[in-house]
Amino acid sequence: MITFSLEFWIVLAAICLLLELITTGFYLMSVGVGGIAAAIANYLGFDPIMQLVFFAIFTIIFLIISRPLARKLTKGSPSKKATTDRFIGQKGLVTEAIDPENTGMIKISGELWRAISDENIDVGEEVVVEKN
Repeated sequence: MITFSLEFWIVLAAICLLLELITTGFYLMSVGVGGIAAAIANYLGFDPIMQLVFFAIFTIIFLIISRPLARKLTKGSPSKKATTDRFIGQKGLVTEAIDPENTGMIKISGELWRAISDENIDVGEEVVVEKN
């Protein structure tokens, strides 16, 4: 028979909630809330099957509730294309060689970005961003 400790559920919830701070997709937060619900079920003495049921139900419910909120919060976020448009016309420094078959890396304004080119460009060369 599978058993889950209180510590397992707490650690699962904590890891998911901390990772949510990095990903901000609200998916891991839902799993974290499910982990908290399962930890409470464990603390109250419910058997492992009921703990899994609590985990699944609360995860699904919170996922359903949080999706509209996530869409609303990210609605005004700029697209990746919009954020990279600012680099068109700027100079960058090649930090990883670029050739027609492989992407390389360039550094622009202190940020590293993947880059492609129709020609070979060596490390250390200066380039100008033409399009994104």
